[in-house]
Amino acid sequence: TTKIAYTIETGRRRPYEICAVTFTNRAAKEMRDRVAALLPDIDTTSIVLRTFHSLGATLLRRFGSSIGLSSDFTIYDDDDSLQLLLAAAGDRDGEGNAQKKKYLREVLKNISKAKDLGMGPDDVGLSSITDDPNFRTLFRSYEEALFKTGNVDFADLIKKAKELLERDNNAREYCHRRFKLVMVDEYQDSNREQFNFLRLFVGDNTQLVVVGDDDQSIYSFRGAEVENILTFSKSFGNVREIKLEKNYRSTDEILAPAAALIRHNSARHDKDIVSAD
Repeated sequence: TTKIAYTIETGRRRPYEICAVTFTNRAAKEMRDRVAALLPDIDTTSIVLRTFHSLGATLLRRFGSSIGLSSDFTIYDDDDSLQLLLAAAGDRDGEGNAQKKKYLREVLKNISKAKDLGMGPDDVGLSSITDDPNFRTLFRSYEEALFKTGNVDFADLIKKAKELLERDNNAREYCHRRFKLVMVDEYQDSNREQFNFLRLFVGDNTQLVVVGDDDQSIYSFRGAEVENILTFSKSFGNVREIKLEKNYRSTDEILAPAAALIRHNSARHDKDIVSAD
């Protein structure tokens, strides 16, 4: 938020040219409130400050017709998806018993994992997600049923937005032309499809700034890939790395043993965290 305020105050970028994304609605609201407080005399409403999924939904509503989506599509929640999968699996009434619902909820979790990895029902890599012999068939039936409704589920907001930017030159050029500064918070929590989306979303003349800490990557069970931050300098050209090594939350008595433990991890950026006290 400080960088956004500085960039606008110094005239480097207009609010309209800035996009900042994070992972929760609460964090996005907090960032928007902070930016507004830092720039009380400037209209900051044109800054695109959203979650990854909200940004994907916005792009799909504006340009989604090029990949077969109407602008008024509905975003299915877990219960909507379960009812759809029940019907696709042959339960036309959508009632199902408790055991069947429990099983299909696990199937839906794995479908979401597959989509976060950019996979569809025909990908050979599905075996890395589950050894369920029925999974591929259920995944395919679910996707066909979802397509017929004209709607999307939560994971589609990134997967289909990435597909949109791959296929639609107008949508991709719009993003590249409009956004001159793109910022990502908590980048260590990004998954593979969010990384793929980001690579398409930023243009050659876009300044991309990500903030994250590989030592705080704890969401691999949700699909987060710490490799995204570890390989950032290889994935994007002309990278400058700035280490923020001053800790404002803990004393050196806490930081020293924590650092001694985490230093044994092989896949991490080396850093020397010190207390601000």
